[in-house]
Amino acid sequence: MIEGMEIMANASLKQINRLDSTTHNLANVNTPGFKVERFHYLKTISQETGNGTEPVQVPETTIDYSQGIMQKTGNTLDLAITGNGFFAVQTKDGVAYTRDGRFTLNEKSQLVTRTGENVLGRNGKITIEGNDIQISQNGVIRVDGEEVGELKIAGFSDPSALVKLNMGYYGDPDNLAGIENGEDSQIHSGHIELSNVQAISEMVEMINIQRTFESYQKVIKTLSEQDKMSTNRIGNL
Repeated sequence: MIEGMEIMANASLKQINRLDSTTHNLANVNTPGFKVERFHYLKTISQETGNGTEPVQVPETTIDYSQGIMQKTGNTLDLAITGNGFFAVQTKDGVAYTRDGRFTLNEKSQLVTRTGENVLGRNGKITIEGNDIQISQNGVIRVDGEEVGELKIAGFSDPSALVKLNMGYYGDPDNLAGIENGEDSQIHSGHIELSNVQAISEMVEMINIQRTFESYQKVIKTLSEQDKMSTNRIGNL
C-alpha cells in the first residue's frame, strides 16, 4: 500500500514539473526570440539502491528551436532571422547566442542588445556612425553607402547540445553543438521574431496536466483510506 502511494506521489511530482514548464512557456508567449521548452522524463539510468541496481528516470528539458512568426517594426536595428542561425553576443561570461534581435546603439555608437551586450560581427564589435543605415539579408551593414561590418550569424549542427542561459541567451561551453556559419539564414531588418509558443496548445497541455494530477491525487486518497481501513480491522482482531 505504501509503495503504491509512493509511486503515485512521484508521478504527481512529475506532473508538477511539467506544469511549471508549460506555465513558463505561456509567460513568455510575447517574448521575442523565446523558444518553447518541454520537460520530460526520457532518460533512464542505473542507480545503486538498497536492493541493488535499479533503473531510474531522470528529468530532461528539451527546446524547440522552430521558427517564430516575424513581426514588422520599421526600426532598422530590429533584426529577425529566418533559418537556423543565431546572433552572436559578447557577454561578461563569454560569447552567447540569441534569436532576440531587438538591438540599439550605445553611447559609443556600438550595436548592442537591450541589456547592453555587444552584438558581434565577423571582425568583433560593430560600430555604426552615420544616418542612412542599411542591413542586407546576408548581414552586411552599410552606413551612408559604406560597408562598416557584417553580422556574425552562428549555426549549429546539433542545437540540442546548447545550454540555456539567462535573458534568452544560449551557450556552447563545451563546444558540443558543432558551431558553423549560418549560411542558410537570412536577416530581415525592421522585423523581430516573436516566440514560437502556441498559446492554445500550451493551455490545452496545462488542462491535461491538471486533470492527470487530480487523478493521481484521487488514487492517493483512495489508497490512504484503504490503509486506514486495514489498520482499523487489524486493531479490532
